[in-house]
Amino acid sequence: MRCCVRPAKAKSYWKPVSSVLSSVRSSSSSSTTNPDDSDLIQESIVPTFHFQASLPRLPIPRLAETKRRYLNAFEPIASSNEEHASATKAIDDFASNEGQRLHEELVERDKANKHTNFITGPWSSMYLRDRRSIMLNHNPFLLMQDDSRPEFRDQLVRAAVLIRSSLRFMNSLRKSVLEPDVFHTQPDKSTTPFFQNFISRVPSSLSWYPAYFLSAFPLDMSQYKNLFSSTRIPQLGRDVLVADEQAKHIVVLKGGHFYAFDVIKTNGTLASTSDIYNQLKSISEDRAPPAVPVSVLTSEERDTWAVARSELEATNKETLNQIDSAILLLCLDDDNVDKFEDAVPSFLRGNGQNRWFDKSFQLILDKSGQAAIHFEHAWGDGISILRYVNDMYKDSLQSTFSPTSIRGGESGEVRRLDFKLDSEVRVAIEKAKKRFDERVAQLSVHHIQYEKFGKKFIKSKKQNADAILQLTLQAAFYAQYGFIPSTYESCSTAAFKHGRTETVRSATMETAAFIKAIQSGNKSQLAELLTKVSAKHSTLTGEAQKGQGFDRHLFALKCLAEEKGLTPEFFQHPSYLKMGHIILSTSTLPPAEALVFGGFAPVTPDGLGVGYGGRDDVLGYGVTAYPTRDPFEYLKNVEKTLDVIYDVLKSIA
Repeated sequence: MRCCVRPAKAKSYWKPVSSVLSSVRSSSSSSTTNPDDSDLIQESIVPTFHFQASLPRLPIPRLAETKRRYLNAFEPIASSNEEHASATKAIDDFASNEGQRLHEELVERDKANKHTNFITGPWSSMYLRDRRSIMLNHNPFLLMQDDSRPEFRDQLVRAAVLIRSSLRFMNSLRKSVLEPDVFHTQPDKSTTPFFQNFISRVPSSLSWYPAYFLSAFPLDMSQYKNLFSSTRIPQLGRDVLVADEQAKHIVVLKGGHFYAFDVIKTNGTLASTSDIYNQLKSISEDRAPPAVPVSVLTSEERDTWAVARSELEATNKETLNQIDSAILLLCLDDDNVDKFEDAVPSFLRGNGQNRWFDKSFQLILDKSGQAAIHFEHAWGDGISILRYVNDMYKDSLQSTFSPTSIRGGESGEVRRLDFKLDSEVRVAIEKAKKRFDERVAQLSVHHIQYEKFGKKFIKSKKQNADAILQLTLQAAFYAQYGFIPSTYESCSTAAFKHGRTETVRSATMETAAFIKAIQSGNKSQLAELLTKVSAKHSTLTGEAQKGQGFDRHLFALKCLAEEKGLTPEFFQHPSYLKMGHIILSTSTLPPAEALVFGGFAPVTPDGLGVGYGGRDDVLGYGVTAYPTRDPFEYLKNVEKTLDVIYDVLKSIA
């Protein structure tokens, strides 16, 4: 029996990307027609970016509130009263001196830049300035559900169908007829033809307001401009993002070799599924010699890769441009993935020669037709990639393509992109491959499914499901290591212009009280404590969604100080460094038809990368770790904690 990679029923395990979308969903629905009958996946009468100009701006929290929230979050992870007192003094001094002046300047700058928000620039620069490898450190993946039809599990058939649906999504996006992302709190009011017709006639500069009054919350869609034909280019000190909407081709990676062919025809129409399949078939039949794994260079530290790329460009500029500008990158793998512990390494990093980690996203298919999306994180977060995956997957299920009934059509010529390599580049590739092998050997993976209860049971007890699942993670860590770690849960702020994420600091004094009650054996008040955990988590999540956390505010102040050449002591204080050293990096997303699970690595060498989630009757946890942590023992403690929580939930009337 295959593991949860191919679930036989709806109890499939859920693993997230590093972006929470627990209260965000799209108004879009995919076309119900055969994907070969139209070049558009949707034809919305409301233009795709109709709400963009009128979206509200992300607020800057009051400095006093940021200080309060920071200290509340530090208290449960402080090792002593003295450490908490030291943290209090450090942030009091900062807020009374440099912090206040920096905050005032941040507010003034924000007022002068109403086209964006105060964190977009610093947050994007954080990704682009990071000199570490983006493989494992930043890039996550999502594994898609299988197509239930056996004939669509063939690698080339499914690849052709998914590419065709991807192109239809891209075409609707570029023609601005892709339905805008909207969160509907009362769908009976805001998903009606009346709403669509009415809102399409409202000027873009005002469109957010009537949508809001009809209980619809439009979401920022600025990230979509870097979804297709986009890549990250390594440069010394700071990378850059580039996009080329004029590109007409895709690139295919197979066996370390690169191939390109056009998917937009000379008359502007899209290649049919038959056209795409024919090209993929010719690529699969190419008997090219073993490739020198040039792509492993993209797994290097960014400055190292920048130097190697400049050498490559001397004789391979056009080849690199073909990869950079490609609408999408398809990776055809030669192996089958049969279980979770194999899926995470395969889709998170591969073998070093069949991935190009700089690309905005890579569509990966194993030999059996399992499909995954691996994406680079600097350009955007989960909200845009998830929308694309969900729509593309649903659209692909409508395809009636069969390789036995291929229709004729215009097919662009397949071009193999061969690199010319000098001795210096070959040495760089050898070193990169060695470092790749060393890095990936350090990562271990484990997961569990827990079937005693799921989200339905939690909700029946009027508790916050995410709060319970987060509590479990912290309690399991405490049982194993004896302290409550700095914990990060990502929350989308896409309801604001250029919004990205805020942090939910889910380790609270309420979770600490519950955990310590378990450890002491005092179970008499666990039900009351659990309810407090749930209420507190709901409050923190609501604040984060409204841009009222503290992490992004302090980060923006730190970046402003660095820009001005200032070095406030607070940002070097042990409490701030401890808060920023994330040991439990966690993320979840609500169930979606298109996805099975996803994966990401820990963000610190002594951390855990924890994905979790569930359906009505099952909970799932997946963990990645480096040698300093034991994910197997950790998940044993997760199960033990869930047993305790199950008993507590049963006791709640």
